[in-house]
Amino acid sequence: MLSSIFSTLFSMKFLITIVRLATPIVFAAIGTFIAAQSGIGNIAIESIMTFAALAGVLGSYLSGSPWIGVLTGMAIGVVTVMLIAFFSMKLGANAFLIMIALNTFADSVAIFVMFLMTGEKGTTASLTTPILGSWDIPIIKDIPFIGEVFSGQLTLTYICWLIVILLFIFIYKTPTGMRLRACGLNPDAARTAGINVERLQVLSLVLSGIFAALGGVYLSLNYLKIYSRGMVSGQGWMGVSANGIAAGNYWILILSAIIFAVFRAVSIIFSSNSALPTDLVNAIPYIAVFVILTAVSIINYYRVKRGKVEEQ
Repeated sequence: MLSSIFSTLFSMKFLITIVRLATPIVFAAIGTFIAAQSGIGNIAIESIMTFAALAGVLGSYLSGSPWIGVLTGMAIGVVTVMLIAFFSMKLGANAFLIMIALNTFADSVAIFVMFLMTGEKGTTASLTTPILGSWDIPIIKDIPFIGEVFSGQLTLTYICWLIVILLFIFIYKTPTGMRLRACGLNPDAARTAGINVERLQVLSLVLSGIFAALGGVYLSLNYLKIYSRGMVSGQGWMGVSANGIAAGNYWILILSAIIFAVFRAVSIIFSSNSALPTDLVNAIPYIAVFVILTAVSIINYYRVKRGKVEEQ
């Protein structure tokens, strides 16, 4: 049994699985990151992914086009964050309480809508849903090892990594990105400099909603091909955790998301090859999140204690 597990861990299939599993977590991570850069802590990523996953399937089914499904999911993500912005910025409600409420009832709302559309409370398998396919990259697909891992992946996986690069350029290399970061560092100083802080915060929330929604749509239109109850299963929280670990460092954010994907892949392998209880095996990614966050907190504590960094 152990030999089977280790042979799988060091196989090409394992690397391909990591790339696929990393996509929704990376989407969730950059969604959290872009909001945090403007001083908004978006912890509603899990609920946005849930709403968008269902909306993507329904949009694809009703229109007959998976790309319309993607746009539908993105629209739902934008509507969700705009509701957060309206209640918190206009009405003065506590943004974190709104986000907690969204996360709390997201699955229930999704199940209710799914029941209205399909008569089922478990999955949308009864719907004939067009889905996005995979894409073979010319030239790269013929390169040994590299072609097997990085070619033939799902379409939104390539879009995800393109967004990762473009987002880095936007945040660190453009005037708008610099102003957005200034809003997060010191909003009062940004206002004094003539920056419209509220407008940039709304922009960051909209981008956050779009990225999180793409993570949800990936699960339902690319990876699992249906919406199923509880399918997001903490991946949004993994993105939030990756942002907490990164502490503003963009590439550590991406690396953290990939590490969480590795643990998810490990849990899948153990669940199919191990005699361990299924619930314990499925908890591996979340245990990893807890351990890594605890380790980072301890390291930061001692760095502050030794005077190497200022206490936040």
